[in-house]
Amino acid sequence: MERSSTIFAISSHFYDSSYNRGHYHRAAAGTPAVPNSRKRHAATPAYTWVVEQELAALSREISETRRWVFEQQVHFGLLPKGTGTSTPRMRTGEKRRRGPDPAFAGRELDEEMAWLRERLRAAQRDAERSQLQEEFDRMEARWRREGRRQRRQECHRAGEQRGREERQNEAAAERRRQAEAWKAYERQWAAIAIGKDDSPLTFRSVPWPMSLPPKSAREVTSEAVAKFILSHAHSEGVSRKDRIKSALRRWHPDRFGRILNRVDVKDRAAVERAVGTVARCLNDLLARVN
Repeated sequence: MERSSTIFAISSHFYDSSYNRGHYHRAAAGTPAVPNSRKRHAATPAYTWVVEQELAALSREISETRRWVFEQQVHFGLLPKGTGTSTPRMRTGEKRRRGPDPAFAGRELDEEMAWLRERLRAAQRDAERSQLQEEFDRMEARWRREGRRQRRQECHRAGEQRGREERQNEAAAERRRQAEAWKAYERQWAAIAIGKDDSPLTFRSVPWPMSLPPKSAREVTSEAVAKFILSHAHSEGVSRKDRIKSALRRWHPDRFGRILNRVDVKDRAAVERAVGTVARCLNDLLARVN
């Protein structure tokens, strides 16, 4: 209540001073001066000094508050940096008043603080939205990386699966070829043993222990003979040693001599060289097994 009385008194004092200035101005222009009939408030020098001190303190408080509000606006990005360190301008639609106006200072400060709080809340909402968007972007990027990694793994597994299937199919096809070649090999040897055909034998008509029949003696190799004799596609349950011994009974040079006499003369030398290669291969295999 004391502050309100002081403000009222000062406002009346200012009003009277303004009225007197206008009155004497008209007198100077030629209009007869009329004595001021309004009763003026008496003010002692001490009372005037106290009021001036209170107004100065209030002005400093408002100035400091405005400066703090300005600094917060700059800090939170509501005003661009480098705007200056002076007290910020009022918002659009508000007039800057000359000198302290205690009657409206409190209300203006409340409005300024309410406006600042709303701007701060808006800035916080924007910051939260920005943070959520950044988190979403990180999660999306992580999801995409994980998706790419999973797709690479799936492609790799699919490739490995295809490779295994192809190898299995090739192995199965090779076993079938080996089995068919072994059956043909045994049929031909059975026919030779029975002697159904009295026509001379040639190099190609001799049943060689190989999956693919050779065309010359150079194509008869130890690797091809060993692969054919020891293949898992035939003779199931027969040991390696028994397989080798059974083959030697056919391909030993002394035993093959009676078959060699049935070979055409022009192929006899090539057949004899190839038989020697087969016999040496079988002897080496038997030595390793023993």
